[in-house]
Amino acid sequence: MRTTLAVLTAVLAVGVVRADDDAAKAKAVVEKAVKAAGWEKNGANVSKTWTDKGALHLGENKLEYTGEWWFSGPDKYRFEVKVNFGGTDVTVTAVTNGEKSWQSAADQLETVTGDKLEYTRDQVYFQWVYTLTPLLTEKGFTLKPIDGVKVNGNETTGVEVTHKDRPTVKLYFDAKTGLLSKAETKVKNEIDDWKEATDELVISEWKEGADKKKHPTKSTLTRGGTLFVESEQSGHKFVDKVDEKLFAELK
Repeated sequence: MRTTLAVLTAVLAVGVVRADDDAAKAKAVVEKAVKAAGWEKNGANVSKTWTDKGALHLGENKLEYTGEWWFSGPDKYRFEVKVNFGGTDVTVTAVTNGEKSWQSAADQLETVTGDKLEYTRDQVYFQWVYTLTPLLTEKGFTLKPIDGVKVNGNETTGVEVTHKDRPTVKLYFDAKTGLLSKAETKVKNEIDDWKEATDELVISEWKEGADKKKHPTKSTLTRGGTLFVESEQSGHKFVDKVDEKLFAELK
């Protein structure tokens, strides 16, 4: 019996050591990415703003849009987007603040609930993960190495991010530059009756901004293997704080 207990204890100890070693390796990959982008001072509750233009692909329809985004970690998010529907511009505004969310379009106001609320809150969570620095400091995140994949023809190093009650996110970092190349996660698909689908965000370009930090400027999002969003971002700016009024309930 003593021999059996000794062996079991040794096996468990080895398992803990390996887990700690894996976490350290994964954390080192994220640290490299943060340093490569110049984001070291962003902190856990990072806030940022940016503008975006691109196209939404909905079936056979390609809808061009322009918009502005505000984010304040961990759970506040706002965007104001102008989308062209058959020659008519429609402004869509969405706000998520913690466990509450509101949207308005064409003078129609909606309090977001159910599957759509879960989807919206997850989207805000993904934004927090993509800022990377919370992964290095905040409790609740578990990081582990995973096999890399080729992205834009380049080798990557993979890190899996898990957090209680949140979707798993797989991050892939360019093996040479260290910068984030791809993110993959499961979502409830809002355009397919909330069935589960895989989102794959691929970043094809990073550029240095006026703040001397690097930012993703071109990306595509595929959902369930189908192109969903083409995006060209600019005007990235990390700020000390976003005006709280921007995250107030829409009226």
